[in-house]
Amino acid sequence: MSHQTALPTPRVVEVIDTTPNQPWPQRVRLRQDERQPIGAQQVRIGMLAMTVLPADLLQMQQRYGVQPSLPYVPGHEGVAVVLETGAEVGDLQVGQRVMPLGAGGLWADERVVPRRSLLTLPAQGDALQQAMLAANPATAWVLLKHMGLAPGQWLLHNAANSAVGQCIRQLAEHLGIPLINIVRRPQAIPAGAGGHWLVDDGLDAQALRQQVVRITGTQPVGLALDALGGTATQSLAACLSESGRLVVYGLLSGQASQLGPHDLVFRGIEVRGFWLARWFGEAANRQASREVYPALLELARQGVLHMQVEQVYDLADVAQALAHAAQPHRRGKVLLRGLHAAVGQTAGTP
Repeated sequence: MSHQTALPTPRVVEVIDTTPNQPWPQRVRLRQDERQPIGAQQVRIGMLAMTVLPADLLQMQQRYGVQPSLPYVPGHEGVAVVLETGAEVGDLQVGQRVMPLGAGGLWADERVVPRRSLLTLPAQGDALQQAMLAANPATAWVLLKHMGLAPGQWLLHNAANSAVGQCIRQLAEHLGIPLINIVRRPQAIPAGAGGHWLVDDGLDAQALRQQVVRITGTQPVGLALDALGGTATQSLAACLSESGRLVVYGLLSGQASQLGPHDLVFRGIEVRGFWLARWFGEAANRQASREVYPALLELARQGVLHMQVEQVYDLADVAQALAHAAQPHRRGKVLLRGLHAAVGQTAGTP
């Protein structure tokens, strides 16, 4: 037998146009959604909060690794409560908080998803922090734990003021990894920030290398994490020790990564790309992937992980939220609020 609670009429966001530079209100629309019956192994979830990720914006600009046909429902990350369970779902209760993983199309008041795509969450946790857990903290965790950084080696990363950068800083401190944070402008350094911070304008890779050497001395710099591409890739490569690894995981500059053959041929710098969805999908990572979210949930519970929120918008104001999320130099994440937010209301719930 299915178990359910009283349900308001759900809404859903659809992307209807991906034309570059088109105003956001012309790219998305909000419509009422017809509620469909659920299957025996499915769960109807009510979204509490949904993150506006760079991946969402890239997909709307036709620059992402997966490009659905128009119209489509965006949204890769969020937190929800169980509204209804299928007849064969016996381990979830109505009102229980869950995180949908790999479901997609989360910018809606409700979704029907397979039971296997849901991770149960503690009800007493901060719902906004839980809504931001699936992408950026997981990316940071895998980059730090599974990209070949040896004990005692230094780690470099650019866009250190970004959401992933914030997670990298917090996790590196927790794991005892020596870290150098790199940003494009002095104003991007958070007030009162500790640790090592450098400013790279992207013009002189050797000047950045000299600053790094002054910090690290003779200790090896084994891993560099690049969220930008463009000339920033060359700057990070120049700072690595011989045979160091450079991982490109972001496209924030919108430019192709630049890297000179000297670093590749004579210094043995290894370059690879990273996409969290692909990493989770690779059979070789199956066991390691099962450990990611339990570890992150525990770190969030301990207060090790905490991401800044700049503003939360109602789902009806999605175009305004997109315009805000696309602005440069933000200090925190932009999120959307679903109709069911009040159902799971605790500290931090919008």
